[in-house]
Amino acid sequence: MSDILGAVYDFLKTYVCPDVDIVRGWQNRASLPNVSEYVVMTLQGHSRHGTNIHTENAFTPETGIDETVSMLMEYEVQIDFCGLDEMAVSQNASICAMLGRDRRAVEFFAGYGLSGLFADEPRSLPFQDDQQWVVRYTTTLHLTGWVRKTLHNPAFTSVMWTIENVDVHHPVTN
Repeated sequence: MSDILGAVYDFLKTYVCPDVDIVRGWQNRASLPNVSEYVVMTLQGHSRHGTNIHTENAFTPETGIDETVSMLMEYEVQIDFCGLDEMAVSQNASICAMLGRDRRAVEFFAGYGLSGLFADEPRSLPFQDDQQWVVRYTTTLHLTGWVRKTLHNPAFTSVMWTIENVDVHHPVTN
């Protein structure tokens, strides 16, 4: 499984807001940056698409058969753009939503083993911190990626067998 939030962080730094502090949401003992403009990324959830795919590797006498089980997952990453300047915050959210639907997202996330699907429309969700109202626009990036696990299935390379009369060689005793 890829580092989903790491890939989104790199995407934001490359295309959307290279000079803005970006933090991962829902971390223990983490506080918001002490700056007026910042971005919070949160993995909101993931859901399975389809059924498992089983792929068997070639049989070798030394190792047996390795089987890879794969599952396609969709990841939803909420991105909150926060700050005091409504125009700048709104513009960053709009750029993220626009490029999240662009071929650049598809090409960028392919390098991380992910597929960029689409981004939701930005929404305004202002909040109040200890002292003032903070402008907040949010959008959600939708990505897919494969979760894989290779399982080892040992196998025999040869069998030696004999036929014997069980009653003669292993008599029942009471």
